[in-house]
Amino acid sequence: MSKHRIASPTLPPPKRPHLSLDKDYLIELSFQSALSDELVLSIFSHLDMKSLCAAQATSGNWSRLATDNELWKNLYLRTFGRPRLRGARGFVGRSDGRQIKALPGRAGNVEELKDWKFMFRISSNWKNGRCAMEDLRPRNQGSESSHVLLVGSLTITATSQASLCPSVHLQSPTGVDHILSCPIAHSAHITTLALDQSAPSTAHIRLAVFLSSGEFRMFSINHNLPSLSHAEFAYTPSRRSSRTCPIIKAVYHHPLLITLSESFSLSFYDLSSGSAVLTQTLTSFTTYPPTSLVLSTTPYNTYKLVLAYAIPLPHSSSFLTPEHNPMTIISTRTARALDVPQGWVDEKKLRLMREQWGRKVSRVADTQTDGKWVVLAPEDPASSSTSASSSSSAPSSPGSSSSSSSSPYTPSSSIYSPTSLQLYRLSLPSSTAVSSSSPKLTFVRNLRGQLGPVSALALSDGRCVSFGVNGSIWVWDLEADMGTEVACPGIFDKLELMDAKRSVVFDERRIVTAVNEHVVERRFDI
Repeated sequence: MSKHRIASPTLPPPKRPHLSLDKDYLIELSFQSALSDELVLSIFSHLDMKSLCAAQATSGNWSRLATDNELWKNLYLRTFGRPRLRGARGFVGRSDGRQIKALPGRAGNVEELKDWKFMFRISSNWKNGRCAMEDLRPRNQGSESSHVLLVGSLTITATSQASLCPSVHLQSPTGVDHILSCPIAHSAHITTLALDQSAPSTAHIRLAVFLSSGEFRMFSINHNLPSLSHAEFAYTPSRRSSRTCPIIKAVYHHPLLITLSESFSLSFYDLSSGSAVLTQTLTSFTTYPPTSLVLSTTPYNTYKLVLAYAIPLPHSSSFLTPEHNPMTIISTRTARALDVPQGWVDEKKLRLMREQWGRKVSRVADTQTDGKWVVLAPEDPASSSTSASSSSSAPSSPGSSSSSSSSPYTPSSSIYSPTSLQLYRLSLPSSTAVSSSSPKLTFVRNLRGQLGPVSALALSDGRCVSFGVNGSIWVWDLEADMGTEVACPGIFDKLELMDAKRSVVFDERRIVTAVNEHVVERRFDI
């Protein structure tokens, strides 16, 4: 009997899930709920700064993910290429929780202390010239602030007026100021200041104050509590001479202090014993005093000093610091921007000579170096025409007392005409190289964009700030080949007094300019 196939019955309807159709119990899939935090961060890593800021305003969850510190760290390094903000030399800790520089000798991982989004915002403000301006004159009214230094959140100003008690003003952002006095027997004025560039082990930083009488005072500055600052010791030379007074430039990296007199005498002091001990003096017969000194250390227990001449003629030296013996000089090397080739002058050498001579200027307003870059600012021809006889002598040095009084600036039609700075690359031989190796000074390009002549320069860590006679301030990124104007000139930066003494300093967060007694601060951490 054959088997009979039974027709398949109709399948029962599928069972419905035992869930209520109430909307409160329905799971709605969205972009935020479907992706994990890791996937969202991976997507955010491909966004730029504007897109990340827009994503931050979308929702609370996206705001949390778009502010991830590691995300902004990668964006910062990809955009600016440096693991820290670029500013003046020296290491100063901060108490606001936003550490931006690595602190040698401090325990813990300093990378965790960095707010990378905050760093990105400051660097972006530097790049775009966005800042907040503040006049600091009410805190230091009635004094000619010719010397300005920045120490963390402190602004140090000193007067160049003669007095029986020259003073240094410590100005804090909270409005609490402190004055350090230098009482002396005879009337004198402060000629220059030098800040210790070594890494501090405590909250105190050393400051050297030099007087026109030849002596100098050493102070301990507390950048967190200025009222705790105090004097450490005073040094008085055995006799007054051109070697000791006046001191127009000084650099300090504990325990080595180097001073430069107006007669171009370099004096080396050892401060390891808590007092100043003169170890050696160098004298030159050149008539061109340096306008910039940079002192740095090397891994071979040596110091390297770079001097930028006003003509310009950078000069580098290395100094050894034995543990028990006095400091001795290892070598002295020189590099020139304008050089005549040796031997037969062919067409190529002739073309190079023409390019070099095309960059010559009659006078130099300022020359600064950071040990790697050299920037030269030509002086306005209108000011040099008033003293044509001095054009063949030494160019005016910003640190010299005769720089502003001998040839006052005469306003001319060129005050708003295009001007350009000259940028050079200084290549120094390694400390282990033979003494016959010479450094090279190579012209890179002209820095164009600023209108009017430049009166002062500040250069550090590949960033240059130029201060024009008309009050304009330009920031140059020497490695990225970028320049931008910072906001607009302050009311005290464009005074009618064009022969006013001007100076400019900056760190990683701000630029401070001084025109006689008027001090203006521009902050980029906004």
